[in-house]
Amino acid sequence: MIGPVPNEPIHGTGSHERAKLARKWATLISASTYVPLPPAEFHRQLESLLDELVGAVLGDPATAHDLGGRLVELHCAGPAVLTPGLALLAKGLLALPELTAVPKVGEKVVLTMTAFAGGCAEAVRESTLEQQETMSRALMRALDDARQHLSTLKTQFEHVVTGTASGVALTDRQGRFQWTSERLGEILGFSAREFAEQTLFDVVHPDELPDLHESFAELEDRTQLIRTEHRLRRRDGENAWVSMSLSRSPDDRYITVVEDHTELNLLHGQLNHQALHDMLTRLPNRQYFTTRLERVLRHADPATGVTIYQLDLDAFSVITLGLGRRAGDVLLEAVADRLQRFFARPEAMVARFGADEFAVLVENSATTPDPVTTIHGVYDALAEPMPVDGQSVTVSASIGVVDRPPLEMPAAKLMEAADLTLARARRNGRAQWALFDPTQDAYDRSDFRLAASVPDAFERGQLTVGWREIRRLGNDEVIGLDAVLSWPHTDSAALTELAERTGAIMKLGRWLLREACTRGAPVPVHVGLSTNQSIDPDLVGAVLTILKDTGQPPERLWLTMPGAALRTDDAAENLRLLYDSGVRTAIRGTTSDDVACLESLPVRSVRIPQPAGEPGLVTRMLAELVTTAHLAGATVIVDGVASRTQATWWRSIGADASVSADRR
Repeated sequence: MIGPVPNEPIHGTGSHERAKLARKWATLISASTYVPLPPAEFHRQLESLLDELVGAVLGDPATAHDLGGRLVELHCAGPAVLTPGLALLAKGLLALPELTAVPKVGEKVVLTMTAFAGGCAEAVRESTLEQQETMSRALMRALDDARQHLSTLKTQFEHVVTGTASGVALTDRQGRFQWTSERLGEILGFSAREFAEQTLFDVVHPDELPDLHESFAELEDRTQLIRTEHRLRRRDGENAWVSMSLSRSPDDRYITVVEDHTELNLLHGQLNHQALHDMLTRLPNRQYFTTRLERVLRHADPATGVTIYQLDLDAFSVITLGLGRRAGDVLLEAVADRLQRFFARPEAMVARFGADEFAVLVENSATTPDPVTTIHGVYDALAEPMPVDGQSVTVSASIGVVDRPPLEMPAAKLMEAADLTLARARRNGRAQWALFDPTQDAYDRSDFRLAASVPDAFERGQLTVGWREIRRLGNDEVIGLDAVLSWPHTDSAALTELAERTGAIMKLGRWLLREACTRGAPVPVHVGLSTNQSIDPDLVGAVLTILKDTGQPPERLWLTMPGAALRTDDAAENLRLLYDSGVRTAIRGTTSDDVACLESLPVRSVRIPQPAGEPGLVTRMLAELVTTAHLAGATVIVDGVASRTQATWWRSIGADASVSADRR
């Protein structure tokens, strides 16, 4: 045993918490095994190893595989310390401050520890095989000398066997035990007398007897070493997972060397289960779900096929922000339980994909309920109040359904289709569901590809500024220029929506604003802001900086915010500050709620979009908005007026100006 572990901080990049974890690890090992190193050097080695494990979690978990060999080199991979040590590290890594903010940290820690344990197992196995090869060669040489020095051979043989951690047996061709080491008795629980009453074939798992017979047959023709993996039957009825090395001596006896890997196999099984299951709900995760889907697609009945339900809980953040994360975890466990009870049949599997997202795979039969019936059943199951920390909570879910897709469709494509269908359901509001439609799927994919390409288009200089004239409806006088983003692939409104969806609008919006102010137009310039721009806490500072840099007078810049955004405190405060700075402010909206803020906010103008078609019921309702805006002292600008008839109608109800649909 080594002495007490030095209680000193880890240097380098390790945190104080990492130092404590390293000390706990060193203390655990030193209390259970002998380490042939001075305490300070041993502690330094573990510190370095822990730093690299943290690096694997932050980077590529697979790199932890090579670290397992380091632990074996330190003689710290014995069964007594490996399992509790891995458990300590897994728990400790999850608690490190530098890892708590890492996305999917639980999954990364499990992957890292799985790779680390695998590296340990591989290094132990390689070390064991080297020992076995060395020992087997020594045994073969000893048996060769036995023709002249039998008594000396026996003494040397027993000395070698007694000093190894492997179990050793000598058998004849029929597997009858002629001699067994004490270590083999410890592994299997049999005494020497009990071994003598049975054969090696009697203690091998029945499913693996043909393989062992085949190995013995191979040894009849050659004397080289044969390595195999087997399950051996213990005296208590349990299985021992072992690595066996078989060889044949010159006097036709069979030498079997057994290395016990039972504890490592159990550890691997536990880690594999954790890698394929969600730790909170104990449901299969996305990886397990996808693997199961691939298997089901290969043998599902073509007449009934499969159905995938992908669910996302509505407003789950309200629960976690209002009642705390623990309440959110309790709710997720309750939802998982209800889904499992509702889909309690062998052909269905419920999984959790992460956060508040679940999925269900159903292998349909002739009696499987249709998707509409199933969805209503899910909604009913979730509608019943759930007890969460002393309160009753109900949830709803958005659901995307992929029903009976072609069985030849790859699992990865089906998963993408489910994701897109769920996204479409979420766009429709809460407690909505959508059915996979190939045409809509293709449209959505194209839309998402277009959205993803917006930042690259900007970097390549493919985006430009388009200008639309704002004309007074009374005399057609140009009273302003409307600056909009322009891209050949789509119109300006759709481009703004794409940029808003990807987050690129913040960068593109400021670029557009600077370009508009740089133009030096003879009339005021108008720039529309998106919702995210309107609530940006840095908006006012950015606008004032651009005005200063370009020399644009504040009163010649009009900024328009969406009416829905102005119902938030952040956007309303930004609008007030911009107005106080001299910038002209406008609101874009079509409802009474949108223009209601005219009473409390300094809005100079209201922008109303031209409805599709000729004047009718909708446009007559908009006439009331024009009247309301005028009563509040604001002018009305109509966007997208495309005909003289439309312009005449808007002028007749009092609108002040219009923006042409054409750019120049």
